[in-house]
Amino acid sequence: MSVAVTVAELDGLRWAGLCGPRLEVFRALGERFRAEITEAVHTLPEWPALNDYARTDQGLVRLSRLSALTRTRHPQEYAELRAMATGANLPEQTLLLVNLRGDLPPPSTTAGCSDLAWPGRALAHNEDGGAGLIGRLLLLTLHCDGDVPVTALWYPGMLPSNAFALTGHGLAVGLDHLPVAEPAIAPGRHFVARALHRARDLDEAIRLLTTLPSAGGFAYNLAELSTGRVVQVEAVAGASAVQEAGAEPLWHTNHLRHLTLPELVTLSSRERAKVLDSLDPPAEPGIDWFLDVLTSAHPRGVGRPPGADDSATLCTCVVDLAAAEFTVLPRGGTRFTCSVADALAGPPAGSAPRG
Repeated sequence: MSVAVTVAELDGLRWAGLCGPRLEVFRALGERFRAEITEAVHTLPEWPALNDYARTDQGLVRLSRLSALTRTRHPQEYAELRAMATGANLPEQTLLLVNLRGDLPPPSTTAGCSDLAWPGRALAHNEDGGAGLIGRLLLLTLHCDGDVPVTALWYPGMLPSNAFALTGHGLAVGLDHLPVAEPAIAPGRHFVARALHRARDLDEAIRLLTTLPSAGGFAYNLAELSTGRVVQVEAVAGASAVQEAGAEPLWHTNHLRHLTLPELVTLSSRERAKVLDSLDPPAEPGIDWFLDVLTSAHPRGVGRPPGADDSATLCTCVVDLAAAEFTVLPRGGTRFTCSVADALAGPPAGSAPRG
């Protein structure tokens, strides 16, 4: 197999890099992290409910329609999933099911993330997930032949598209789960989010998200490094809305701000939204201020410590738009900062973290 695989250990976070032909890269990803993918799938809190739903008549019909639409409209992304499943020695339908979990009638959950973005300054993202996932998240850099590089936070078994990503086209994106009551009959949201990595600039990203429907969806918080522009797109249940930031920051948690759809709103999302909406930022907010807001616990910030509910902040990412620098702070680990160019180059070879 003609794939180069590199894995580096940051303090609290592994960073994997793969380079080669696209489908070989995803097969190698499945092989290299087979144990992690298998464990992640079967310890996913939603797995029992997903597996039961997939066996009902209603579930069989809906999954058949969603998978057919996904294969037809996103063949490249679907082929990536199939290759990863092959490498992990898991049934394709198993990985498909966990990647569609946000596209099915949702169970009650407190999972979610927070984003704070300011034009010309920064895009900051908290990746919140089950407390059992602390230490299991990876930073993943993909160099697929014919594509620009992408560096993303990656949950083993998922397409690298549902958390945070930097792309070689100069875009940064943080995603927040939007739990609507009635997902549409449309392609899976992870596949749409992965397709977004091909967008050559911010305007193309907006066009993609407003023309490619998804069953479930996300609030996409997008920043363009070359211009400092910041845009928020809610794209869920076949609908979309766009909000571009002016002089003030944009924020999002896990409920709709621009669309009006039946949704399932958690107390956590409301509490974090209240914190972000009432911020009194300094005149020249730096990266330390963004990190403080995202990592501090309520009511000072939107960080979620283990034990508060069934979710915790697993990792915090900040992109300094002016300096073109990327900072990542994993829970329980050490802050690591590098240039965006170095982040896209892949895992460092023998270099020490810079705080």
